[in-house]
Amino acid sequence: MDYKPRVAIIGAGVTGLTAIKQCLVAELEPVCFEQTAHTGGLWRYTEVTEENQNPQSSVYRSIIVNTSKEHMTFSDFPIPEDWPTFLPHYKVAEYYDSYADNFKLWPHIRFNTTVLNASMIPETKKWKIVSVEKGGEKQEEEFDYVMVCSGHHNVPRLPNYQGMKKFPGKQIHAHFYRDPFSYIGKRVVVVGVGNSGMDIAVELSHHASQVYVVSRRGRLPWILPRRGLFGRPLDHSISRFSGMLPDFVRNFTVRLVISLTTGLPPKNLRPLYPFSAAQPSVKSDFLERLSTGTIVIKPDISSLASDGSVSFVDNTIADNIDAIVYCTGYNYEVRFLDKEILNGGDIVRESFAEGEYRENIIWLDRFMFPPRCSNIAFLGFMQQIGAIMPLCELQARYVTALIKGEVPPLPSPEEMDKRIITYHARNRKQFYEAARHTTTVVMMPYADIIAKDIGCYPTLTKVLRKHGFGIWKRVLFGVPTPMQ
Repeated sequence: MDYKPRVAIIGAGVTGLTAIKQCLVAELEPVCFEQTAHTGGLWRYTEVTEENQNPQSSVYRSIIVNTSKEHMTFSDFPIPEDWPTFLPHYKVAEYYDSYADNFKLWPHIRFNTTVLNASMIPETKKWKIVSVEKGGEKQEEEFDYVMVCSGHHNVPRLPNYQGMKKFPGKQIHAHFYRDPFSYIGKRVVVVGVGNSGMDIAVELSHHASQVYVVSRRGRLPWILPRRGLFGRPLDHSISRFSGMLPDFVRNFTVRLVISLTTGLPPKNLRPLYPFSAAQPSVKSDFLERLSTGTIVIKPDISSLASDGSVSFVDNTIADNIDAIVYCTGYNYEVRFLDKEILNGGDIVRESFAEGEYRENIIWLDRFMFPPRCSNIAFLGFMQQIGAIMPLCELQARYVTALIKGEVPPLPSPEEMDKRIITYHARNRKQFYEAARHTTTVVMMPYADIIAKDIGCYPTLTKVLRKHGFGIWKRVLFGVPTPMQ
């Protein structure tokens, strides 16, 4: 019998599940380590309790996906047609379980098992995995390859404001927010204007007596509705053709659509950068709550005081604040690996000036491969504009093809370094400089890069020749579903 390479898959969220499935398709031997008792990763709603004060999941009770089901489905397992267009968290978790059922993934997952350490064996280039099952003893095993699918929403990033330690009110990161009921009648500050910040601020504004939303720049991001003109899901307007248009055309079009649907923010709060220069936020009712005064926008915080007041950089003060919710993102950290595998070590310190951009860099070619560490890949370690499912699926296909020798080997470490540096040079030209943009990818262009690496990229010419004008037109102008 032919030897089947053993692959350790760490995490059974969306990336872990598709990694198991692709390993089975490639006739590899996957072993998935999942520290909780279920699949779903961050999309499996989990209460914060005394027994579980730091749950893996960060979803709050009311969260709904911002991408339509047509965008976020797996290519070979469509989300049921009768399901909502935008799924609540429990339907996402149900979908993942259905995926595991359909492809018989359950026997390959070790639940309640935590990976304590992963280290490469220099002599063999294999990996030693040290794990422990809940209530059990440590176990050591060797694997030919490792896929890290543990996600990047594990280590909350907190600001360092003057007076945080003496502030008497409640301070939490959004990772631990679940519902608004403990904030009824309270005065609350929400720090951050990403998707979580806007979601939480709007929800709190229906229950708290006053909500202040802090934007470091004193302005709002581009705010998109889930549905655009004529009630059509806004992301159905995205196509390969629209991706070919110049930035100024797309920026004008998006601004026009926003103006005709939800409307633009007040002039003094509008973003100073074009739509293409940042990740947008999706929350169409934010401006409505802003117009009622239940939400007030503030610039960055300068200090917190022991009397419960919060001072801002414009010299204004909010008194009697009961709670602060920090929607300030996450740090990229994988605690069972040597830090320099992910953060690049000296080459990052030499290539980038000190600051928040450098601090959040992960040194991975294609956001997957550390240049100086073989037989390991990171899946889902990027901040995508669009849905993550099709990208993880392509990543898993690429890794299994590498293991099987079905695609060319990875380039040299030096060449990988060059590609990473080139990415960051382009990235800093396109997006304004911020920690959240160090790992930003746009769904379709990134998917095309990985598809070309695999050798499965369908050029428009090939599509026209093989499938005819009807399919060609849909590929060019239609919704870019993962099936493409």
